[in-house]
Amino acid sequence: MIILRDEILLWEIASAALLFLITCFFFRSLLLRLNPRQVPPGPKGWPVVGVLPLMGNMPHATLAKMAKKYGPMMYLKMGSRDMVVASTPDAARAFLKTLDLNFSNRPLDLGAVQMTYNGQDMVFTDYGPRWKLLRKLSNFHMLGWKALEDWANAWSAELQYTVRFMCECGERGEPVVVLEMLTYAMSNMMGQVVVSRTVFEKKGFESKEFRDMVVEFMGSAGYFNIGDFIPSVACMDLQGIEGRMKRLHQKFDALLTKMIEQHSVSAHERKGKPDFLDVLLANRENSEGEKLSLINTKALLLAYACVTGRSI
Repeated sequence: MIILRDEILLWEIASAALLFLITCFFFRSLLLRLNPRQVPPGPKGWPVVGVLPLMGNMPHATLAKMAKKYGPMMYLKMGSRDMVVASTPDAARAFLKTLDLNFSNRPLDLGAVQMTYNGQDMVFTDYGPRWKLLRKLSNFHMLGWKALEDWANAWSAELQYTVRFMCECGERGEPVVVLEMLTYAMSNMMGQVVVSRTVFEKKGFESKEFRDMVVEFMGSAGYFNIGDFIPSVACMDLQGIEGRMKRLHQKFDALLTKMIEQHSVSAHERKGKPDFLDVLLANRENSEGEKLSLINTKALLLAYACVTGRSI
C-alpha cells in the first residue's frame, strides 16, 4: 500500500510539472501572436530546444548554409535563448560599430561565469566607468606601444633563454616539444609584465600543473553545455561540466590569492617601475573616481592567464 501511494504521488507531481510546462508554452505562444516581435527571418525550430538539433557537428557550416537561405542577418531560437547572427561585413558592422553601445554588454555562459568571476573582467563586465578603467589600464600598462617598449628587454631576454634551453636539450639528446616551450615562454613574458618575475621554470612541476589546469579549463569552457541554452535545467548540471569548472576555478583562485598576497608584501621593491598587478592594486585603493575590487583584479589576471595558455 505504501509503495502504491508513493507511485501515485510521483505520478501526480510529474503530471503537474508537465501541465505547468504546457501552460507556460501555450501562454507564451499566445502572447507572441498578440504582440509579434520584429525579428529578422530565420528557421522556426522546435519547442523548447529551438534550432539546436539543426546545428549538427559543424555549426559554422550550418550557419553559412542558413545565411544563404535567410539572408545576412537571421534570427535563431537556441533553446530558450534569442540570437541574431550577422554573416556579412556590413551586418557585423551594424552590431560592432554603428550600434555598438546597444550591444556592448555580453550575456554570460557557464565558462564566462567561472573564468571571469561572474563577468568581472574587461571582456564581460557591463559597459560603464569600471569597464573604461579596466580598458584604460590594460591598454596603457600592458597592450599599448609604451608598455611594449618598456618591457621589450625582458621579453627579448626570456626568448633568448627559451632558445638556449631548447638548444641545450637538443645537445643532450632530450626531446623538445616546441609548442610547449613557446607556451612557457609566453607565460613567463606575461609574468614579467604582470608580476615582474618569471612565473614558471621550463619542464618544472609547477609549469606542467598550470598547463594542465589551463587545458582542462579551456576544454571544459568549449564544451556544448545544454544549461547555457536552456537555463531551466542548468541547476541539474546534466553533463557534469559545471562541477569540473568550479573545482578548477577554486584552484586558480587559490593560486591568484597567493600571488596577490606575495606581491603586496614586495611592492616596495618595485618603486619607480610598477608592474601591471601593482597598477591594479593601486586602483583598488584610489580615493578618487572608479575603484577596482579584488574580484576585478583576479578576474583580469585569470583571463590573461587563460589567453596565454590557449596556445598550448
